[in-house]
Order: sequence, then structure tokens, then C-alpha cells
Amino acid sequence: MFTLLGKTLPGLMSWWALKLWSRTRRLPASAREKRMQIRASECSLELNGKQIKAWRWGEGPTVLLVHGWNGRGLQLNRFIDPLLNAGYQVLCFDAPGHGQTSGHRTQLTEIRDAIESLSNQHGPFHAAIAHSFGVACLSAAINSGVTINSIIGISSPGGLNQLIHRYCQYMHMPAPTEKALRERLRKRLGDKLWQDFATSYPITQYIERSLIIHDKEDRLVNWQESELLSKHWPNAELILTEGLGHRRILFDPSTVNKIVEFIDTTVICDSLQDNSNL
Repeated sequence: MFTLLGKTLPGLMSWWALKLWSRTRRLPASAREKRMQIRASECSLELNGKQIKAWRWGEGPTVLLVHGWNGRGLQLNRFIDPLLNAGYQVLCFDAPGHGQTSGHRTQLTEIRDAIESLSNQHGPFHAAIAHSFGVACLSAAINSGVTINSIIGISSPGGLNQLIHRYCQYMHMPAPTEKALRERLRKRLGDKLWQDFATSYPITQYIERSLIIHDKEDRLVNWQESELLSKHWPNAELILTEGLGHRRILFDPSTVNKIVEFIDTTVICDSLQDNSNL
């Protein structure tokens, strides 16, 4: 369809492309995720008329888990017990159109706003772990004022330009449609966010430490995009793994241990200690 009509009707085709771009799909939760949810305290919240499903475990300084596109909060369940054993509270959520949160489409700014709302109710956060597109959403939330001591980005995609170009190639969209789609997204996200995130996801607010992890055999996102991100995040450390791919890296015990150790060696600020048992 895009191949045939994209050159002659780029405006119309870009409108349809934007609909497809924002559409989400759900994958079934694993038995482990369901067991982990039973152990949690639900802390869902309302945002723009939608209920954002959220859960928390334990007590202490809070670590936020941020899933990627078409993921869900409990997809990062392997981090929960190690963090609890280290004395942290863990918080995760399902973004709009994902997991148990209603809807069939969303965008970066909506997920950013969900993180901001969670921060207002349960923050400030000691650390946050984000996977894939969740890295972009977390970065946007921090730049909007969410306070986090340390951040971990796993399998981060490239900036918005790279994401759109890859999407258009996959959908066989000709250049005129890609150009029109880019303009629609720029208007939807706003000039500042678009310009800031065009090539990567730089952090403009204070972060004490950051860790970036990517697998060299990731077939969805090239590891060099995380290498670029490491040049934009403050005090960033880059770790490259092998043989784990884009999602299996979330279940790798060695990767989980490295991340928990990284979080555990970040100094807990006074304001977090004061709120650790709220």
C-alpha cells in the first residue's frame, strides 16, 4: 500500500502511517510474572482518564522499572527479588496501551507523563532501570523534572530520526511519506523534544551515575546506538554483552547482578532516606 500510494498521496499515507506507528500490541504474561504480581501491592493511578496499572514490592529507597514498546512492567521481573534482597523497594507499571493498562496506542509523551505521575506519588527514585524504548521515555521524564539518582539503560534504540527511518524501511514507505510522517511526529511531540531526541536521548538534569548495557548480537537495535547514548548521559559506563539479544538480556543473571551492584554502590541521598519507608 505505501509503495503504491506513498509517492502520490504522502499526506494521506503519513496520516495512516502515524496511526500504525502509535499502535501497540500485547503479548501474554508468563507464569513467573503472574506469581510476582500476586506478591505485589497494587498502586495504580489515574492519568488523563486512564488507569495506569502499577505495582510495588518491599520497603526502602525506590527503584523504578520501565519497560519498552509492546512490553510490560513485569517483563523486568528478574530484577525484583535481587533488589528486594539488597534492601530496595521496587515499582513497575504498564504504560498506556501495554500490559494491563487500557488502550491500543500511545506515544513517548504519554509514557513520560505516566513516569512523572508515579514520581509525584512515589518518588523521588533512587534508581531507574529502563529497557529499549523505555530509555527514551525515562530520559524525557528526567528532563521534565523527575528526580533520580542513577539510571540504567538496556538495549537503547537510536534517536527519533533513526527510529522513524527504520520503521519506514520496514513498512516500505517512499521518501515523501517518510518526510510527511516525520513532520507529523514533530508537531505531535513538540519542537523541543523532537530536537533534543533527534539523534539520541541526552539527559539535561542532574544524574549522579548512569549505566548503559547492550548486547552485540541484538538484531533489533544496533549496539552502537547505546555507544552513542553513553556519550550523552552523565558519568556513563557502557557494558557490552554477547549472545543475549534484545530481550533475553533482561533474564540474564550476570546482567541482573551487575545492575543491582551498580545501584547498590550509588550513594542514597538524604531526601530518599527520609522517604524510604513511605
